[in-house]
Amino acid sequence: MKTTERGIILSRIPYSETSTIIRCFTLNHGLKSFLFQGAKKKNGHILMAMAPIEFTYYQRSDSQLGKMTEAQLYLSLQDLRFHPIKSVLLFFMAEMLLHTLHEDAKDEPLFQFVQDELMWLDESSEFTNYPIYWLLELTQHLGFYPYVVDEQGAYFDLEDGQFVQHSPYNHTSQKSETVNLLRELIGHSKNELLAWNISKSDRKKLTQLLFEYYQFHIPNFKELKSIEIIESIWS
Repeated sequence: MKTTERGIILSRIPYSETSTIIRCFTLNHGLKSFLFQGAKKKNGHILMAMAPIEFTYYQRSDSQLGKMTEAQLYLSLQDLRFHPIKSVLLFFMAEMLLHTLHEDAKDEPLFQFVQDELMWLDESSEFTNYPIYWLLELTQHLGFYPYVVDEQGAYFDLEDGQFVQHSPYNHTSQKSETVNLLRELIGHSKNELLAWNISKSDRKKLTQLLFEYYQFHIPNFKELKSIEIIESIWS
């Protein structure tokens, strides 16, 4: 049966000279994979990381791989495709979603959030702290946003996701200036976080701390390839 769907492209893998396997975060089915025959000729120019596409596909009952037949952008994003730093951020966002989403698990609120972020990022000129914002906000949607139990809490319990005054018994925790900075950021608005004066060194330490936090809550979570490029931009 032919179905029309909306999705956000997370990755593309060449399958043949003309065809591509595309992994999408879809509106109605979560993470799904599709074979797009003739993609390089038909729509090669739009099949980029985080591209919001509306597409038609067929799904056979005996296969997990859908067959995409047509695709087009459904949002008009003018700057994202050509801005060198924003394009790196798109790869970063796509990698994070690939590492955290589940196959065939619908999450409409998360899909709407990602879509809204694409539109915001397309128009924004303030995105130095965006990777930190993205990592923090994504935990909100995935269900493990850090919680400040004690406003003076010097320890970050990586397992419970709490800032506490004393080292938690039998739990992995950290105590550092980076932990203090992360605690200060919790609960602030997007605009406040993006405008926060964070040094290049502290941005790197914050992302590393957040990656360690993700590893406790996402099975088999791996560090991203794109983070090296992000850090080189910060440098």
